[in-house]
Amino acid sequence: MTELVADRIRAALASLPRAERRVAHELLGAYPVAGLETVARLASRAQVSGPTVIRLVNRLGFDGYPEFQGALLQEIEERTTSPLLQFDRLSAARDDAVTRTQATLTSTVETSLRELDRESFGLALDLITDPKRRVVTAGGRFSSLSAHVLALHLQIVRPGVSFLPADTWVPYLMDARRGDVVVLFDMRRYQRSTVDFGRMCAQRGLSIVLVTDPWMSPLAFDATAILQVSVESASPFDSQVPTLALVEAMVTGAVERLGDETVARLKDYDELWERQGFSAVPVREQP
Repeated sequence: MTELVADRIRAALASLPRAERRVAHELLGAYPVAGLETVARLASRAQVSGPTVIRLVNRLGFDGYPEFQGALLQEIEERTTSPLLQFDRLSAARDDAVTRTQATLTSTVETSLRELDRESFGLALDLITDPKRRVVTAGGRFSSLSAHVLALHLQIVRPGVSFLPADTWVPYLMDARRGDVVVLFDMRRYQRSTVDFGRMCAQRGLSIVLVTDPWMSPLAFDATAILQVSVESASPFDSQVPTLALVEAMVTGAVERLGDETVARLKDYDELWERQGFSAVPVREQP
């Protein structure tokens, strides 16, 4: 996945001189808009000199402020890309649909899992496997599908897990408890309602695990743990396959951490379904 300017800033933050660190905090606090201001305006916001801003930009690997702003503008363009804008680019491809899809998804899943921030992943597992915490999942118009899949699996391996359709967000917030974990899925063209819900959760002291794309949802600054995956697809529409691969990894990690508790719940789960007649119909032998 493409390295973001924000990633460069975070990586350099601890080693920056005090004045440059103030600029970095201003950039991250209103990312990416703050970086599109003039040098003078950004310097004024950070209460530093113009040359300090330029030194930071150079330290981040840019030849100058215009190149730095160009990288931010490219990020914004990629974040807001619609299926319509991608159609012309993809329609020029020569390979057949199956070949393109195989190549693209194989690459995006491998890249997403290889480059996953393992520290954030570990923190996310700490939160969703903590028996003292309730866990809820939610997402946008399409990403809610992945949120629902995660909830369905976690409900089997631990108690206190729910998937929240959009029409239940307000009732949930009214009864939310500090310590709750909210796993939110928000991909590019970031849904305003999802972002607003996440921010209200953060304001009420809830822990947010954010699953997002390489350009990051605006919720990133409110999240306790951020998990980024690719959304590249062979079609004009962003792929959910890498996101579902991440969900599989989260479920695998949760099962490993919960250990014997998972075994006991799986046994109970199977027995309860069996009592409801939810079992395979035997195949009738041919005469």
